[in-house]
Order: sequence, then structure tokens, then C-alpha cells
Amino acid sequence: MRVLPDTSIWVDYLRRGASGPGGELDGLLERDSVLVCGPVLAELLAGAPPERRDELWLALGSLPWAELDHAAWRQVGELANDLRRTGTSVALTDLVIAVACVRAEATLWTGDRDFERIRRALPGLELQLVSGRSSAAD
Repeated sequence: MRVLPDTSIWVDYLRRGASGPGGELDGLLERDSVLVCGPVLAELLAGAPPERRDELWLALGSLPWAELDHAAWRQVGELANDLRRTGTSVALTDLVIAVACVRAEATLWTGDRDFERIRRALPGLELQLVSGRSSAAD
């Protein structure tokens, strides 16, 4: 199983290590099961003190990446439009993370409930919620 932890999981892990909900990351990292994507890394760098940015970039940037190609960006835009037409508003960054996760055939590990709303419109998005329950795509 490959897992893409979202920003909330990494923040918890970086602050509390193995004692918080993100504590399971150690085992996943040892098994090379963790992916990262651009928006998650960018959000982490945006919140990091300047003296920790290089360390963070080197540590997380060396993980396998969930990349987005041209078709994926189109999917992000169409997904945003589809959700807006149903009255659902979510951050574009979250849509990019969700599409990257689906394209990489990974499970998105998150504490952000907005991804449950995205999942309704994005077939194949599998979630591992911080509460510990899994939520497969409908």
C-alpha cells in the first residue's frame, strides 16, 4: 500500500513525532510506502521557519513523488468546475493533492474532512482518515 500523507499529517508528525496520529509514518517510511506531492511540500515549506526549509526540502523532496501531467491538470480544473456546479467549494490545492493521489494509485492519509466531499466527485480517491477509519471511493 502506498500512502500520500497530506499536510496535516506531516505537520503533526514534525511537531509530535511518533506520539501523535502521524506517528505511523515511521513504519511507512521504513517500508518505502510514502509519497509526496508538490502542493503538500509547498504548504510545509510555507509554514516552516527559514532555518528549517533546507532540511525539510532534502528530507521530503527525496521521497517518491506523485507527479501531475497535462491530463491531470485538466482533471483538476474539470473537477473544480463539477464541484462548484453542485455548490461544493473546496480549495484548489486540495483538489490537486486528491488528483495526484489518485493518479499515483495511493491512499490519501488526511485529517481534513474536505477530502470526503472531493471523494464524492473523484472516483478512485481512497482516504485514510486520522480517526483511523478507511473510506474507499464509492
